Amino acid sequence: MRKLIYFSLISISLCSCKAFKPSANLSDFESYFAEEKLDSIQKNAIKVTFFGTSTLLFDDGENQIIIDGFFSRPPVGKVAFGKVKSDESLIRQIIEKHSIKTLKGIFVCHSHYDHAMDAPLLSQLTGAKIYGSSSTLNLGKGEKVSETNMELFEPGKRINIGDFQITVINSKHTPPFKLLGKSNATAPNHPNIDEPLQQPAKVDHYIEGGTYDIYIECNGKRFLVKASTNYIEGALKNYPCDVFFLGTAMLGIQHNEFQENYYNETISATRAKTVIPIHWDNFMHPISKPLIALPNISDNVTAGFNFLLNKTKADNIKLQLLQGETSVVL
Repeated sequence: MRKLIYFSLISISLCSCKAFKPSANLSDFESYFAEEKLDSIQKNAIKVTFFGTSTLLFDDGENQIIIDGFFSRPPVGKVAFGKVKSDESLIRQIIEKHSIKTLKGIFVCHSHYDHAMDAPLLSQLTGAKIYGSSSTLNLGKGEKVSETNMELFEPGKRINIGDFQITVINSKHTPPFKLLGKSNATAPNHPNIDEPLQQPAKVDHYIEGGTYDIYIECNGKRFLVKASTNYIEGALKNYPCDVFFLGTAMLGIQHNEFQENYYNETISATRAKTVIPIHWDNFMHPISKPLIALPNISDNVTAGFNFLLNKTKADNIKLQLLQGETSVVL
């Protein structure tokens, strides 16, 4: 019954109220968006392409790795009332358009559909190995990905892929979204995907299965990707980074103490020089169109961005925003 009420309210929101309108006018932050799309990679540089949500393609000119790799972005009707599956035609187009030809690793931060759903097909189309939790590997098994092309996360262990050195760090998922005072958090007695999951599947079958941050070192540069807006106290103090890809979903609706602690445990703890927010966009909006902010029903992106801008300006840290399919060379 709770699920029916939840999805019914989403449907009503779409049709008749402001709840599903974007929670930020991105033109207000226009000066922070990277305008230039760079195609060439100079020696010792890293090209990073953002595809919305927390999907990031890292390319050093020799090898590529990707975080999450979620492109299909099924619409709200499918998410709320049907089943979802990977869009093979779209993913093939993206592989071709962005020359994803040397992809070696797919690192899935957790197993919700907006992070993990496309990983099995992306692996099959590129030959890249999936790295993730047991839940993520069960998504691969459901789509017949070879066991030899999947590897279970071992937090703290360094993985070498060409010049990339990747370390997985235990983390926490964004505080659960609440509607009518009730949470959509996974039931404590069912925290994982315990058996192979085949597509198409219902969204609520994509259980979190543990959340992780990804630390990347390459060519003397250090990157940290945090796909979820939460922290474990002290977890990142030994991971200094140059560029922090910071999850900001629901940051704008958290209380001030949480916001301050989140900033201190992420940006301050890692002494980041540049901050690039991720997971601020409506992931039921197609990647073929410019990204829009998460809706009012779930976030206040304006407030989240303004909080980060005020903090990073005070600390003399650069903050940059990326539109979908935008590449920067770092």
